[in-house]
Amino acid sequence: MQQAKHLRKLNSPIYVNDHLTKFNAHVFACVRKKQSDIVTSAWSRDGVIYYRDVNDEIHKVAPEQFHYWINLPWPNTHQKRVY
Repeated sequence: MQQAKHLRKLNSPIYVNDHLTKFNAHVFACVRKKQSDIVTSAWSRDGVIYYRDVNDEIHKVAPEQFHYWINLPWPNTHQKRVY
C-alpha cells in the first residue's frame, strides 16, 4: 500500500483499485450513486468502504449499514424530454 500512496502523488497519478466481492461492489455502487447530494466521493481500502459527505467528513460504512444503503431507492435518472 505504501507504493500505491506514492503512485497517487505523481504528476499523472495512478490509482490502485481494490478487488471487492460482488456484494461489497454492489454496496459500494449504492454508496456512490444513491445519495449523490450527500456523498461527494467514495472509495475502498482493504475491502472497507468509505465516503466523504458535503461537510468534508469521512465516514466508514460498517457491515451493519450495508442493508441500509442497499434498500435506499435508486435516483431517477430518466428525465422526461420536452419537445
